Amino acid sequence: MRRPLPRIPQDTPTGALSLLADQAAVAAGACGASISVRRDGGDVLLVASHPDVGELAEVEAELGEGPGLDVMPGGEPVLLADTLREERWPRYCRAALRRGVRSCLAAAGQVPRARATVTVYGLRPGHPGASGGPLAAAFAAQAAMVVTHLEDRERGWRAVEEMRDTLATRWPIEQAKGMIMQALGCDADEAFAELRKTSQNGHLKLRDVAHRLISRESAPEG
Repeated sequence: MRRPLPRIPQDTPTGALSLLADQAAVAAGACGASISVRRDGGDVLLVASHPDVGELAEVEAELGEGPGLDVMPGGEPVLLADTLREERWPRYCRAALRRGVRSCLAAAGQVPRARATVTVYGLRPGHPGASGGPLAAAFAAQAAMVVTHLEDRERGWRAVEEMRDTLATRWPIEQAKGMIMQALGCDADEAFAELRKTSQNGHLKLRDVAHRLISRESAPEG
């Protein structure tokens, strides 16, 4: 097999799944592992602990056959004991043999908004065996959970950043409105109308008009 994949930051879905794939391979005593996560909306995130098993997982998806496609969340793990003798997925087995893979075991897990499949691969027939199914299923459930957690966190961060951007834009305008209200003795709506009129007449953004007014008022008198 070729050199390992480069490392990816672990605070991203891809990075976290890459770490899980490494751990699943080690825990199963396998030569490698792949994790496929399908999110709501149909998009699929695929990672692997090694390029060869990553390619095999991609081939499985392209062929539309293989143990990882037959396994169901909550169902029994699917074992391919010997790629040289297996008859259920002939094209997949040929692809596996070309990469030195003689066996594999697939298990699935599911949480709201995500379904994950973990497949562990072996270089000799019968290993990993069916006894590794519960462990692979536990990694699959964890993979689905990790992806949804990180995506929720990312959405939260984006919402915070959008709020910050909004506040950064609105605050100078509100400050300028207050200055106009104090200077003209008007209410907030009239102050905003004054700002908007200046903006339109000068072909400037409201924010820029506000910044100019604030800068002018805060400049030291000469």
